[in-house]
Amino acid sequence: MSIDQKIEESMPRSSAEIAEVPSASASSSVKARPRITAQTLTRAIAPVTLGVILFAFSVMTPTFLTSGNLVSVISQMALLALVATGLTIVIRAGGIDLSIGVALDLGALASAALIYDGYRAWVAVVGGLLAALIVGLINAGLVVLLRIPPFLATLSIWFVGTSVQQLFTSGGAPIYLSAPRVPEGFAVIGRGYWLEIDAAVINFLVVAVVVGLLLGVTRFGRRLTHTGEQPGAALLSGLKTKRLIASSYVLCSLIAGFAGVILASRTNSFVPGSGQAYLMDAIGAVCIGATLSRFGRVSVPGTLVGVLIFALLSNGMNLIGLSFFWQGLGRGIVLLAILVIAALLAKQEGRTFELTRWITTKKTSPEGASS
Repeated sequence: MSIDQKIEESMPRSSAEIAEVPSASASSSVKARPRITAQTLTRAIAPVTLGVILFAFSVMTPTFLTSGNLVSVISQMALLALVATGLTIVIRAGGIDLSIGVALDLGALASAALIYDGYRAWVAVVGGLLAALIVGLINAGLVVLLRIPPFLATLSIWFVGTSVQQLFTSGGAPIYLSAPRVPEGFAVIGRGYWLEIDAAVINFLVVAVVVGLLLGVTRFGRRLTHTGEQPGAALLSGLKTKRLIASSYVLCSLIAGFAGVILASRTNSFVPGSGQAYLMDAIGAVCIGATLSRFGRVSVPGTLVGVLIFALLSNGMNLIGLSFFWQGLGRGIVLLAILVIAALLAKQEGRTFELTRWITTKKTSPEGASS
């Protein structure tokens, strides 16, 4: 039996899915009636929330559902969507990355500094990706080789990366790029338009599609999922769990670094600590998206739904004149409500709220894991 066949046999099944398999006697006499389960209701939470937000703000402000405003929302969510997509990979592997904001910041810092010094656009892009790659490699080493819990490992890198930014910018001074210094090839990454579509939107859509296919239909995605859900079984089935987990941190940081390059291009600047604003929203979006899965499994489509909920919520509160502080409160209330409802529905079905498994500091690299 191949490794992939072993994975398919050992993948978890939901209680609803098991209940849907009738006995031989029952199937011969009575056709099973479809029923609405708690898990089905859980998967409807995010779409219902999205519908409520659209309806509520369309009533409160007539400009909310205009094409111009919706295009603006999609453009504004591009960077958060990139960060959350990268984080989805790590959480799918059973980990967490609190340093993703640092990877974004260092990507922006490196690219902005190279442009400031007169280098070409491609050099700045490569430099930004390499800076983020270093973060991913360090995280992978701490989690996989030293077996430090992901929460603690990536938290320590967050502290280090934040200090590195301060050191390289003389105490946190922003780097501003004057228009003549910025090559056209660099400007188009964050502020250009391809076929009348914001380049940043195209960039995040391409990354989202690639990562979605990678996790959803490839052998790598199946093995990464198996490693995250059942690390012990993954090891026994012969998977190279260390490599899979390490690759998740590297990919996550690279995507965050790319988001940093786009941010530097969009703003013609680098402001230390800018990436930290995306961390909590990204985690929240991934958690919301996981409620769309039968198994509480994170996915790129689900994550993008979570990002869209946050983006529409922030945009709507902006339009009705609420301050930034109220916006944070609004996002927190929506996230809390979704998770509480999901937890109550799980309890009603007699199971544990499965979403919490993805953000624990559980050991994702079992002793003796394959390299």
